Amino acid sequence: MTRRAVGQSALQLSYRTIPFVLFFGVWQGISAAHLVNADFLPSPVAIGAALIKLFQANEIFTNLGTTVLTCFAGLGLGAAIGIPLGAAMAISPRINGFFDPLIKATYSLPKTALVPLLMLWFGIGGITNIIVVVLAALLPLVVYTYHGVHNVPRVQVWSALAMGTPRRRLIWRILLPAAQQEIMTGLRIALGFSFVIGISAEMIASNRGIGKLMFIYGENGSYDYMFAATITLLVVAFAADRGLVHLSNYYLRWQDTAQHHE
Repeated sequence: MTRRAVGQSALQLSYRTIPFVLFFGVWQGISAAHLVNADFLPSPVAIGAALIKLFQANEIFTNLGTTVLTCFAGLGLGAAIGIPLGAAMAISPRINGFFDPLIKATYSLPKTALVPLLMLWFGIGGITNIIVVVLAALLPLVVYTYHGVHNVPRVQVWSALAMGTPRRRLIWRILLPAAQQEIMTGLRIALGFSFVIGISAEMIASNRGIGKLMFIYGENGSYDYMFAATITLLVVAFAADRGLVHLSNYYLRWQDTAQHHE
């Protein structure tokens, strides 16, 4: 990498860091001027001190591991079910006719509303939380995969058939590769849903996890620790999203029409 490229990367990183510096600077100034009650809105310095204590007590690592495992396990299972189902719905009118009403009926249903029912079936935490995340991740993956496969230009299919591609292999050789951009977009949306629903489920039906940690500290009035856990979660979720975006851009680099996200 040349010096010019390094300088541009550093400048771009600095430019993206400025909003965060200004935000926390204003927040610290408001706290220092006692414009708000510090008991309800701790200063960034107080939150940083609480975060250090949480790391020293190993509370962050233990609970964060549970949350990350729940979210990614649910996301992985949702992708394993949702992508094939979306592709099958796009290919088969019968499968689409069977599942489409169910998808439309449950798309706007708050998934956390199912937590009390799932608790009765599967108990507190663990499987219950993973199932809720699966349901949250499943729908965007089904919808985006369906539209990605359904919108593949017919000329690509006809050309593949004319060149000797068997019909049973069209899905793997033509349709899914052509729909990769839409599938990756659905996966990114599902990732966000996984963290939101996973944390909500932990607050309701779990003994461990960052969501439970946030709930306990908030209920006890320890808002500096609650904000510390929240910021940790935001950093991890942001890193996961950036990682998925870079993976998507690398994986789709061969597509001339790929729209790389920033």
